[in-house]
Amino acid sequence: MALSLCGCYEAFTPDIDTTPVLCLNSLITAGEPIEVSVTRTKLYTDESTDLTVDDAIVAIYANGELCDDAYLPREGDRIHIVAESREYGRAEAEVMVPVAVEAESFEWTASLTDVYTGNAELPAYSASVEFNISATLKIPDPAGHENFYGISYYGYNRSAPEGSGDELFSPYPPATYFDMGTFQYSAEPIFSEHIGIFESVMGSDASGFTFFTDRQFSGKTYPLHLIFSSCRWMADSEHWLSEYFECGFEFTLHSVSQSFYNWSNYLWQRDNGTLEDLGNLGLGDSIRGFSNVSTGAGVVAAQSYRSYTIDLTDFIKEAVGEK
Repeated sequence: MALSLCGCYEAFTPDIDTTPVLCLNSLITAGEPIEVSVTRTKLYTDESTDLTVDDAIVAIYANGELCDDAYLPREGDRIHIVAESREYGRAEAEVMVPVAVEAESFEWTASLTDVYTGNAELPAYSASVEFNISATLKIPDPAGHENFYGISYYGYNRSAPEGSGDELFSPYPPATYFDMGTFQYSAEPIFSEHIGIFESVMGSDASGFTFFTDRQFSGKTYPLHLIFSSCRWMADSEHWLSEYFECGFEFTLHSVSQSFYNWSNYLWQRDNGTLEDLGNLGLGDSIRGFSNVSTGAGVVAAQSYRSYTIDLTDFIKEAVGEK
């Protein structure tokens, strides 16, 4: 049975046009200057690493008007990027900057799992707080067209030290440490909507993927659940200072173009999907890359966003008895 599933490999040159063409890449963000990367394509077997295009001329149009260097994209603008090179020809792409969605509400709770404060030798010298975070972001979806979204997050600690590991708990300068814990992708089923039935059967999950569409809640409001487990705050100091307790989460709700969503989906399929593994083994077709550029090389995408903060300062103070 195993032998019947084995494939063999043979080197060949594909009978396709391999003439290099322009490759455009740009992620346009509302309110920020536009940057465009212009390179050229090459064959996989080409050992050259220089993809520079020295003679490229780039023009950016917003709503049909040529832009100058001072232009900043606005939500709802339709951006058209054109690049031309005498050697590699012309490439162009168009994208609309999505309008950011403001959440109807953002609610969160933190639940303690463990607290440690001081010891007999060094009372009130060190502290550790372990907890879980549960947050709900209610997203009102604009009706009339398909919308695409993404969530990103990071943790902040106002007095984080430069060191890590054993350096954090030494008898030297004061130090604090904040760990966001583990994001529970499985707690929010909408992150898995891009996974097909076959991949579900093969055990694929949404780990690493935080993009989604409005297919399940078009024109309605969706309660997006964000859960983190095993979060931890620690401090080591002879004297408590207020900034030691300043930590928390920063969430960003991105409204993204379809090209941004499609590219992110492709990356997940390539790096985490079962179909790509089968294609590499010769048991299926390889996953094709995504491009919305006229030459078929590169991606021009756009996004706008709104941010939401979980401030854990008072929660940490109360947990260690400093409030």
